[in-house]
Amino acid sequence: MKQITTLESNLFSRNIVELKLISDRIAEGKGEEAGIFSNTYQILYVLDRKESVTPKELIAELNIAKSNLAILAKKMIKDGQIESHKDKHNKREIFYNITTVGKEMLQKKLDNIDTVCEGDTKKVINIISKAVEELRKLENKSASPKRRKTNAK
Repeated sequence: MKQITTLESNLFSRNIVELKLISDRIAEGKGEEAGIFSNTYQILYVLDRKESVTPKELIAELNIAKSNLAILAKKMIKDGQIESHKDKHNKREIFYNITTVGKEMLQKKLDNIDTVCEGDTKKVINIISKAVEELRKLENKSASPKRRKTNAK
C-alpha cells in the first residue's frame, strides 16, 4: 500500500486552508446576500439530510445554544418550515422534520448559491474533491489490516 507522503499531506492542508479562505470570502460578501449562512437554512439543510432529528442532535451539529434553537424552531414551526412530533415510545422526546415548505425554501437557496458564488464554485468543488481524496488516503493508511481485508471483499 502506498504511504502518504509529506507532499500529499501538505497538499491536503493547503486545500483545507484554501477552502476556508474562499468560504470566508463568501460569508463576508456574497454569502449573506444568499442567506446560506443563517441558522434557519442550516437547520433546514440538516433536516433535509436526515429523516428526524432531535433538538439535542441539532444543537450538537450546528453548535448553537439550546435557547436559540428553541426560539428559532418555534418560529420555523409557525412559518410552516418544520414540524415537531413526540416519540411514540417516549412522549418526552421531541423530533423535528422538514416540511414541503421548508424543502422548497431550502432548494431555492441552494439553487441560488452558484449564482451568488460566481467563479468560486468550480474552485471550491476542485478543492473539496482533492480534500476528500486525501482524506480517503489517510483513512486507508490508518485502517487496520483486518479492516482493509474486509473492505476489499
